[in-house]
Amino acid sequence: MKTRNLLMFILGLTLIFQACGPDEKVNPDAKGTNYIINYGSYSGNKGSVSVFDTEKDTVSNKFYESVNGVGMTSNPQYAYLAGDEIYFMGNNADQVFWVDAESFEQTANGVTSGDLVKPRYCIADGNTLYISCWGGQIWKDESLSYITKFNLETKKVEGKIALPGGPEGLAVAHGKLYAALNYKDSIAVINLSDDNISYIVTPAVSSYFIKDSKENLFVSLVSTYSDFSDNAGLGYINTTNDELTVYKKEGISTSYVNIMAFNKDESKLYVMASSYDENWNVIGAVEVFNTASKTFGASPVVSGITGLNGIAVDTESDNLICFVSESVTAGGLMKTYTPSGSLVKEYKTGIAPFMMLTVKK
Repeated sequence: MKTRNLLMFILGLTLIFQACGPDEKVNPDAKGTNYIINYGSYSGNKGSVSVFDTEKDTVSNKFYESVNGVGMTSNPQYAYLAGDEIYFMGNNADQVFWVDAESFEQTANGVTSGDLVKPRYCIADGNTLYISCWGGQIWKDESLSYITKFNLETKKVEGKIALPGGPEGLAVAHGKLYAALNYKDSIAVINLSDDNISYIVTPAVSSYFIKDSKENLFVSLVSTYSDFSDNAGLGYINTTNDELTVYKKEGISTSYVNIMAFNKDESKLYVMASSYDENWNVIGAVEVFNTASKTFGASPVVSGITGLNGIAVDTESDNLICFVSESVTAGGLMKTYTPSGSLVKEYKTGIAPFMMLTVKK
């Protein structure tokens, strides 16, 4: 019996080190608070998680595998902390799955459902996790999309709210759920007491929200191939009266997740942007919006980043973080910059990094 237990222990260690890879140094006792979410490859390797340790100034890859012994079974579109668990919106296969926020162990199978088709983003209010879902080929039929209600206690889908127009980013303020619509020039406002829907008309389609400390919202207004607009930029919603103010800016990124990030004191809002070079390659940049003067800077704080895939701010140093994915089959990069735009350091990540989830311990 002792021999069998010893063999099982050695086998377990072998699996962990095989999952990490020869060049990965994952600390099994790590309790990193900064989780880098890597989308992975849609048709190849699935998603993964890296840990950014600010004290050691290192990034450790394949953290999910090192804890659970196996890799993810889908590509995470978004990760969200609710209570003591981190929830992932999985794509290919479509599912919602979760891990313990401290141990990062996944102890239950993900939930799949006919009401969880192409999940995009989520936000919680009370015991309900609201999930924006495209519902199918939204680019062919805008009526397919909806908001799914997922019960955080029972871990079951408890219905949905029909919402045409391709909901993307979500936000909650003053008892209302705001949904950015990527195929309709409007923002949906859902009264959470009765699910009644009203709309804020926008000059372009929208994709992503960020909420300030006063419960008001900034929203990205973007020009897309299917819905061109010459009034793209940044929107500001007073959530008390739902009044929208637009600050025009060409080239706001059409990505729907993590394209905006506040600095520590919310005096600056970093906004991801993009443009084409002479060879029609998409080149990324980060614009700075002054929240006091309500103006954009004369030039981007950083520019010329091929494969810019998301941004964040280091809550300790206040440095700007850029996630870079130049390939869908090879690992990406996390690049840190000072607030003035000077490159500090580059770190290797998993495939297609796009966001950072900071969990307070």
